[in-house]
Amino acid sequence: MKYRADIDGLRSLAILPIVLFHAGFSTFSGGFVGVDIFFVISGYLITSIIAGEMDEGRFSLWRFYERRIRRIFPALFAMLLVSSCAAWVLLFPLDLQAYGESVVASTGFFANISFWRQSGYFDTQSDLKPLLHTWSLAVEEQFYLFFPLLLLAFHRWTNSQRALVWALLICSFALSLYGVSHWRDAAFYLIPTRAWELLIGSVLALRAAPVLRGATLREGLAALGLALILIPVFAYDSRTPFPGLAAMPPCLGSALIIWTGDRESPTRVARLLMMRGFVLIGLMSYSLYLWHWPVIVFSHHWALEAHGPGDKIALVLVSLAFAFASFRWIEDPTRKLGARVSQPAVFASATLAALLLFAIGGLFWRDGFLNRYPQPLQKLLVEHEAQTRGFRGLMEGAGGHRVEGLPPGGFVTADPALPPQIAIWGDSHVGAILSGLTEAAKPQAAPRFSVFALGGCRPIVGVFLADDPRPDCKVHNDAVLAYLRGGPEKKVILLSRWPISLFGDVRAQGRGAMPGTIARAPGVSLPEAEGVALFKEALGRTIDALQAAGKEVVLVDAIVDLPINASHQTFKRLLREPQAGAMTWDARPYRERFTLTEDVLTDLQKTRTFLRIRPRDALCEDWRCAYYANGRLLYTDNNHLSEAGALALAPLLRQALR
Repeated sequence: MKYRADIDGLRSLAILPIVLFHAGFSTFSGGFVGVDIFFVISGYLITSIIAGEMDEGRFSLWRFYERRIRRIFPALFAMLLVSSCAAWVLLFPLDLQAYGESVVASTGFFANISFWRQSGYFDTQSDLKPLLHTWSLAVEEQFYLFFPLLLLAFHRWTNSQRALVWALLICSFALSLYGVSHWRDAAFYLIPTRAWELLIGSVLALRAAPVLRGATLREGLAALGLALILIPVFAYDSRTPFPGLAAMPPCLGSALIIWTGDRESPTRVARLLMMRGFVLIGLMSYSLYLWHWPVIVFSHHWALEAHGPGDKIALVLVSLAFAFASFRWIEDPTRKLGARVSQPAVFASATLAALLLFAIGGLFWRDGFLNRYPQPLQKLLVEHEAQTRGFRGLMEGAGGHRVEGLPPGGFVTADPALPPQIAIWGDSHVGAILSGLTEAAKPQAAPRFSVFALGGCRPIVGVFLADDPRPDCKVHNDAVLAYLRGGPEKKVILLSRWPISLFGDVRAQGRGAMPGTIARAPGVSLPEAEGVALFKEALGRTIDALQAAGKEVVLVDAIVDLPINASHQTFKRLLREPQAGAMTWDARPYRERFTLTEDVLTDLQKTRTFLRIRPRDALCEDWRCAYYANGRLLYTDNNHLSEAGALALAPLLRQALR
């Protein structure tokens, strides 16, 4: 097919928002739609090549796959090798093991499946996964693997390729719409709900859209296409349900720009995209996509402080430097080798390189190589890993006893033949504080707890999660309340990460960075004032229902959550300063988040009688909050207490057990 400079310019329009979004420039909050632009471009170019060669009777699957290897593998494998060296130096054992798994998945082009399976409440935050971006490469490679076979079959047997593409596109889009509403993670990562974006490009390549006539129409549609791309870049953010319907504007915009493109009489938009700067960035776009994310992620693993504006600009510039080097000395030369390297040699070299990466990934995955660190830090890392695994197991009921009559997921901590005395109901903070409650019961015999915890789900009846389209949270809470109304427990302890329900995550100063996480309908965020009113009303209703059932209610205020991962921060500090003492952070810029939450809970107390316990009294002094003390971690991440942190609350928790 003929070269089109405007498509390289369109690539720059895809990659630049991605890089700026990932670097942390909040203006480009919807920069992730650049991936969808790439999908449309890939679908168009690949289908154009395949269909053209089929029409000429010279299409070969082996030659097609050889070209894909030449185009994709060299720069990808170079990035994986360099990233693996950086991972060895910068990643702590648990992170290195997770990285090893992602190397295997990225090399085998099933990273999208791997990251989908990892996604969930206990998963590592995305900005600490160096190879997360390879999920989109996996989607494209899976498309390249199967789509040519379908086109070839229809070309030989029915010659109805257009009908096939339209049918696949419609089915995939419908599945994407359904998936966003029912299983958002799968809809984001997997090819059945993403294929329609590539197939939009295929429709254009197969000329299944009418030929455009008239300069005015072409100019108008091209301008519309540019607007459909740029508006989501600035208007979307992490709350936007995606892909589904929200992915249509950038995909349609990309298709309009390709559709209206003409080398002989380009539109104004096409002439803009054909400018040298845009074309140059577009030519480097694959390398820039490969390298920018590891550069950014490894910088997070190294830095002790959050990145400022200067750091973000530096990360973009470093990413561009890596991309230029990769394009100049890896991509371009391997593409120009052409017939000088035989097809068997191409497949053999790719296989050997893949085997090497599988071996590296497998070693990392099996062994986090703890012995890289000084002995005192090794001990802390082992303790952290054991607690992290134990915490996850506890949240899944390991170590507890399933008893008939308890709601799904509930368990008791002592002899299942004896009725539980105290119920603990909440989100994952229940698992984090359980060791403190057990310690608080000493020297008396440990009370028999019944435990009801669902990650991310507040113990509030009648509400849904704004960040999850499923009704699981409400179903869980309704079942727990129904049980407790007739259960033997005399006391119910309510425990949750309350501020996130009201003000979202702790990434920004003040209240928070996002709307609260409770809602009147699943997956639908509320304005702050409405969310606060719903929280107060629904939590009050929950407390009233428990007290009406004869239960004494104890409410544990929020654990002060941090804008950093406390365990990573501690490990990094100890590597630099092995003799470092207690570590604290200044919570004053964030205290509005906690004081406003406490005010809401105080308002509830004005008309009800229940005991409140404030963990901040044990962990903070004048808004300086400890996360490492006496040689032990007090947090396992940025909001869950470690065993030592929970034990620090034991004196306060004794009040709850009297």
